[in-house]
Amino acid sequence: MVATEEADAERVRDLVAQVPVRVDVEWAGSFEAGFDRMTSSRYDAHLVSGRLGEKSGIDLLWAYREAGGDAPVLLLNGGDDRALDLAAMESGAAGFLAKESLDGKSLERSIRYAVEARRQEALLRQARQELQESVEERSTSLETMNAALAAEVAERRRAEQKLREADRRKNEFLATLAHELRNPLAPIGYATEILSRLGEGEEDRARAAEARGIIERQVAHLVRLIDDLLDISRISHGKLGLRPERVSLSSVVESALEAARPFLLGRRHSLDLVLPEAPVFVLGDPVRLAQILTNLLSNAARYTEPGGCVRIEAASQGDAVVIRVVDSGIGIPAGALQKIFAMFSRAAEARAADQGGLGIGLALARQLAELHGGTLTAASEGPGKGSTFTLRLPLAPVVAAAPEEPPPAPTAAVVSVPPRRILVVDDNVDAARTLAELLGLDGHEAHLAHDGPSAVESARRLRPDVVLLDIGLPGFSGLEVARRLRQEPSLAGLLLVAVSGWVQPEDRDRSREAGFDHHLAKPVDVAALERLLARAPGAES
Repeated sequence: MVATEEADAERVRDLVAQVPVRVDVEWAGSFEAGFDRMTSSRYDAHLVSGRLGEKSGIDLLWAYREAGGDAPVLLLNGGDDRALDLAAMESGAAGFLAKESLDGKSLERSIRYAVEARRQEALLRQARQELQESVEERSTSLETMNAALAAEVAERRRAEQKLREADRRKNEFLATLAHELRNPLAPIGYATEILSRLGEGEEDRARAAEARGIIERQVAHLVRLIDDLLDISRISHGKLGLRPERVSLSSVVESALEAARPFLLGRRHSLDLVLPEAPVFVLGDPVRLAQILTNLLSNAARYTEPGGCVRIEAASQGDAVVIRVVDSGIGIPAGALQKIFAMFSRAAEARAADQGGLGIGLALARQLAELHGGTLTAASEGPGKGSTFTLRLPLAPVVAAAPEEPPPAPTAAVVSVPPRRILVVDDNVDAARTLAELLGLDGHEAHLAHDGPSAVESARRLRPDVVLLDIGLPGFSGLEVARRLRQEPSLAGLLLVAVSGWVQPEDRDRSREAGFDHHLAKPVDVAALERLLARAPGAES
């Protein structure tokens, strides 16, 4: 209690002594002493007299609150002073008591209510603080979750966009593939119908030869198409093997020109060739290097208007050779210069020109260049201004000149293959019959089977010298047929050749493990088949 008269403190002690609850009362006799006691000690409540010398209890209450005090303060005044009562409420007093009407019960009740109110206020303040912290924590958590959700939504949208783009390109590729397959199939069909209508006259024989030439060219085109698709698959799976050797640039260019010349002549393009005078050698697979240049030349011929210009120029630059294929064609927009090397990608101008192509030639060429440690880039000043494709390859290490060897002795003429008994097994009846007929024209005795069980039965019965066997057969597979035939003692000298559209390295491994001697890709190269028959055991005359 803070009061200038100690008698006031004694009276309060007497009053609280009358109540059952113990209340300890300490006294401070001045403003300064009261302020020191109130701020330096922990009291449950403070009783402050309304008059404290020159200062008032209201002044002490303000000072106490500014110092951080939070215990309840009750003002004790000598009369019913409404103005002082209002001032006490405004200053945050917990109550206002009149000395004249004060008794023990009302004093104890006022003190108890003030203490309880302050306790409840503290609990409420703590609960509010905890609630605020919880709200802030949940808000932060929600913000984090929202950010993560927004990032996930954005990522899903990007993935969906990529899927839509991939689906669009897939659909475009399938449509283009159907178009590219129909293109050669149409002349093949027409040529076949022409052959069926021709007779034996001299003019008809000439037309038949022309029709056969059409079929051969279109079949070769289909084979190139399929080979490109298989090469892309092999590169994507890291299964394309290179056979590097020291090869001259001129021989690579010559091979590429030989393959691409029909495209260039067909569109009446002029061709300029500028190569270094001194021999230039690179280390690479000559077949694949020629394939790169063939694809570039075919691309230039395809997308250059008839009668245009195509130029090949090459020069050594440091430790590399730079080869440029320049055309006067439709050009490439700046935004498409990198996209044209994507799989199945064709620029809008290329699609509008409708010169065919699956959109894999440039992708394959770049990947083959990179497999050789080189690069392939494209440049163009824009639509209608032609294109330049630059192939950069590392030079082969310089080697000492080898002594000149004498020319090889003339080889003996290839001995013709004697007639052989050959079993052709394929579930495609037309494919089996045409191959058997072709073998028959060469003087061989050809027999047919169209499924696994009949193949085994026919081989046991006929005891052929050679079996040309498809892998995918009804009944059981060609691999199982091979295993069973290898278990037959009577077929010990059999030449077993797989003829299949499955030609990946793992396919060849499986056929070798099953007992096949060779694995040929469909359609069979007749010359390659003849060489196999010539090397077959017992084939020599």
